[in-house]
Amino acid sequence: MNFNLVEYAIHESKTLTIKTVSYLSRERNYIDKILKQYLREIEKPYMVNQVAYCLHELAGNANRANAKRVYFEEKGLDISHPEEYRKGLDTFRAETFTQIEKFQIKQKKAGLYIKIDFKLQEEKLRIRVRNNSLMTDEEKIRINNKFETMKNYTSITDAYQVIEDTSEGAGLGLVMIIQLLFKLGFGSDALSIDSDKKETIATLFLDAKEASNQDIA
Repeated sequence: MNFNLVEYAIHESKTLTIKTVSYLSRERNYIDKILKQYLREIEKPYMVNQVAYCLHELAGNANRANAKRVYFEEKGLDISHPEEYRKGLDTFRAETFTQIEKFQIKQKKAGLYIKIDFKLQEEKLRIRVRNNSLMTDEEKIRINNKFETMKNYTSITDAYQVIEDTSEGAGLGLVMIIQLLFKLGFGSDALSIDSDKKETIATLFLDAKEASNQDIA
């Protein structure tokens, strides 16, 4: 990455897009460097660890979603069928974790990707994580349930008792993101997850004017 290009995107309010097939330590480190530049620009460098956690969690979810599509196809399972979806999840995490390289190759051949967009405009930083695996009805229900549950809880410990979900290894990922964003001072619109006809899109919308001026680490 030419980091002069990052500076150009920042100062001209252009969208900077990073495209990848996998999301492992190399990609995370790369994204961290870009994120630091954006947070320095809005004078919030102290929140890099928290925002990086949120971003990595969303990108990791996108990576798992892509791997899941390849895995279900390999197993001859219909990911949109609730019973077959649950059957596939029973073995998905263990098998893909032990065969990371194999599934990366399959994801690339299938044309699956993760795109991360950064755009800064008037002290508002928007980060979008996009992948071209559309959410199933089952996945939409899971996500909506987590958002709805968090409206009633301010403690992650209390929320854990209600929505713990280990079937995909996601666990409290989304809940942690919501809690971190809240502690950083951002409102309810700071995180959204949606799907159009081509992509699933998770968006972090960080308004520097809303943010707390204290490090919560």
